[in-house]
Amino acid sequence: MSFLQTLYTEFLKLKRTRIPWVLTLVYCLAPLMMSLMMAVLKNPELGRRLGLVAAKAQLTVGVADWPTYLQLTGFLIAGGFIVIAIVQAFVFGREYAEGTAKNLLCLPIRRAELVAAKLVVSAVWFLGMAALMYAEALALGHLLGLPGFSAALLAASLRQAVLLAAQVLLLGTVPAWIAVAARGYLAPLGFSILLFLVGDLFAHTGWGPWVPWSILLLSAGAGGAEAPVPGIGSYLVLVGVSAAGFAAAWLHLDRVDNTQ
Repeated sequence: MSFLQTLYTEFLKLKRTRIPWVLTLVYCLAPLMMSLMMAVLKNPELGRRLGLVAAKAQLTVGVADWPTYLQLTGFLIAGGFIVIAIVQAFVFGREYAEGTAKNLLCLPIRRAELVAAKLVVSAVWFLGMAALMYAEALALGHLLGLPGFSAALLAASLRQAVLLAAQVLLLGTVPAWIAVAARGYLAPLGFSILLFLVGDLFAHTGWGPWVPWSILLLSAGAGGAEAPVPGIGSYLVLVGVSAAGFAAAWLHLDRVDNTQ
């Protein structure tokens, strides 16, 4: 069984479920909420009619302009680490939840290729959601008529979005390994939330550029103006963590027996 056949099979399994559509819908609700807060900032009367207070919206999102709006959109992409954890939990963990892992592991395919195929499917799924969410955010921003838009600002935002999405994918091998090791859905989700919180904690310290999940948040600007900027060493850390997650998932599948 070739890698391309395995990849096709994984895409086919994804096509036969509604989970990708449901998760995409949930992810795309975030720009709607963000745009609502921006609308309240622009029009406090609207906020009063909706039962929202403009002061609370200002504390939450800041100023109603394009720089702030695009920065918040970057935060949504960085928060995609939780989304990729859900994706990996489904792609890797469903084999155990549905009792098909023993059949999958009996197929004549290298376990490394199996892991790679699932990661490719997960990457395409996540990138599709992220691109749709970003396009939706841009459309909503233009509908709101936010001030401060420029081509240079959009180009910088696009570069940041691509960088953040790449970092999310690099870190996504860790929840994939946890899903394989724990044989289910819940462990990768819970562990990923914990890692995200740890990353947020270290993002406000000098250790941030060396903690993988802090690097993601720092790249999104979550650490503030005075936070350290991730450098080449930070990206090497991300690549190392990604390789370690892939290797751990591969070795676990390569050495595990096919009884569940």
